[in-house]
Amino acid sequence: MAEQIVKGQQDFNTDASQYNAENFHIRQEINKINTAEPATVGSVSGGGVAKSGTVSATPIVNLVTGTGEGMQQSPLFTIPYFRYQGGENAFIVDPKPEDVGLNVYAMRDTEVMKEGDGSPCNPGSARRYSKGDGFFFSGFLGKQPRRYVMIDDEGITLDDGAGGKIELKAGKLTITAPNGVTIDTPETTLTGQVRAEGNMTAGQISMQSHRHTGVEAGPDTSGGPV
Repeated sequence: MAEQIVKGQQDFNTDASQYNAENFHIRQEINKINTAEPATVGSVSGGGVAKSGTVSATPIVNLVTGTGEGMQQSPLFTIPYFRYQGGENAFIVDPKPEDVGLNVYAMRDTEVMKEGDGSPCNPGSARRYSKGDGFFFSGFLGKQPRRYVMIDDEGITLDDGAGGKIELKAGKLTITAPNGVTIDTPETTLTGQVRAEGNMTAGQISMQSHRHTGVEAGPDTSGGPV
């Protein structure tokens, strides 16, 4: 069985001078420092109305062998993902499989910190700039959204992707709800005029077609509606 020949990163100039040799050594050491790289989400754990979860994410850009061949990187697991949150207030949009984002790697071991409550702690080991200490930031190169909240110079738009939409523009609120609007509250107070282009129903009584009892000519008061 023929032996497989493996070519390293050195070339003919690497040992040509002391400077070249030291330069190669320095570059190899720098290559051990992991900073950030784009990655694709494989799976998502946790999330929803709970603490932000974790993802498995595979770096997109391949490693390159000494012969110039690409070598796909392995997935990284249990990476905490970014959530826009302050205290107990959060904007929840959890990542989905195939989302593209950025893996950012910490300069120290973060395993103990990830299990803690944010208080100062010692690193779990002496490792530095490791891919085992990554955090994932989603939202790069995303698909066209179906559901969204958009804030621009015209105002604010919330679209549910199924025909429902809330728009706040130029001080006017417009609600579009093809399947109706339900307001669940014990009391509603309106401080201005109310206009209805269609019919209104109070209990079982129609505002457009109801009748009154006890109607008589003159100044008498009619009875209640029926």
